[in-house]
Amino acid sequence: MRGSEAAGSGVPESYDAVVVGAGPAGSATASLLAGQGRSVLLLDAAHFPRAKACAEYISPGGVAILQRLGAFETLDLGQTGRWLDGMRIIPPSGASHLVTYGQRHHALSVPRRALDMALLELARGHGAHVREGFRVQRVWREGRQIRGVVGAAGERIEAGLVVGADGLQSVVAGALRLRRPARWPRRLGLTVHLAGVAWPAAHGEMWVGRHGYVGVAPLDDHGLLSVGAVLPLPRPAAHRATRGGSEPAMARLQAALAEFPALARRLATGRPVEPVRGAGPLAQRVRANAGPGFALVGDAAGFFDPFTGEGIFRALRGAELVAADLARYPAARAGAFGPKERLTALIQLFVQVPALLEVAVRRLEARPHLARRLGAILGDLEPASLDVALRLLLP
Repeated sequence: MRGSEAAGSGVPESYDAVVVGAGPAGSATASLLAGQGRSVLLLDAAHFPRAKACAEYISPGGVAILQRLGAFETLDLGQTGRWLDGMRIIPPSGASHLVTYGQRHHALSVPRRALDMALLELARGHGAHVREGFRVQRVWREGRQIRGVVGAAGERIEAGLVVGADGLQSVVAGALRLRRPARWPRRLGLTVHLAGVAWPAAHGEMWVGRHGYVGVAPLDDHGLLSVGAVLPLPRPAAHRATRGGSEPAMARLQAALAEFPALARRLATGRPVEPVRGAGPLAQRVRANAGPGFALVGDAAGFFDPFTGEGIFRALRGAELVAADLARYPAARAGAFGPKERLTALIQLFVQVPALLEVAVRRLEARPHLARRLGAILGDLEPASLDVALRLLLP
């Protein structure tokens, strides 16, 4: 039965598409596919709204996609979220450069609880069936043919297309043996919300140190901040201790902030409103992002590092590309993301070698035209180009 449960018949449910994971990538994909008249089932192991150890900074390019999706009709910015002009980069010397996107473009900082809930409701509004608290155990295959997914209790759900949008540790990518180990960079991400910190500036900040970096962005006008640290991945035993909001995770975040005394003093009045959450390793690779009967979107399709802030943009744009033409999705994805992936890898050299970052910041301050181009690229407003990064290195 298409799009419905054949209760008691022993016949699996059947849909045109099953989307696993209801974050921005999954909900946007489900919205777009359902809007084309397809029967779509959107699954997630969590119950929404739910917290997530992820970025909460949406580039101007990502904002444009939210507008195309109609998400602002369900996302109440009067209650949550804050428009930002850019992001200030601060290397160890304390010198800085404010990356901006021009007068007509702004980024959006918004709690993931609100964003994910809005996009989930958007998917429902477009006709997608949504099932929360459903854990996918594996992909259902018969020979080389993908038939659908199997739940934790053995329930089989048939689908012509299985979309893996279930994050860094994607069950879909793992079941299809698509994940590849990423040798560099090996990083752990920690995030927390702090309340009670005045932040009058209309931008966020990225503080880069010798052992990682810390990003801070206001989430509203009432003192709520999103604080995230990206650090070298610890040994496996220590890494396990950073999960689930444990005390070692908070201690590790506090140690990261101690490298930036000026920032730590500004955050001293803040109180955590939820446990510290961690995710890692952040860098992931996949052998393929689509094939007969499947596609991967969002972090499930590969991720590098959050410094350049395009995670949510890639999730939303990937959803658009899958829905536009599944057959061309791998090529379209390479064209859309490949140049910036190469630029991001080069920027990581600046981040991990602070002396290079110091040079880059000074040159951005001295070369406004170059700074404007970099802002447009990092804001996902124009295609990436390696020559921008090279000009930060060359005299």
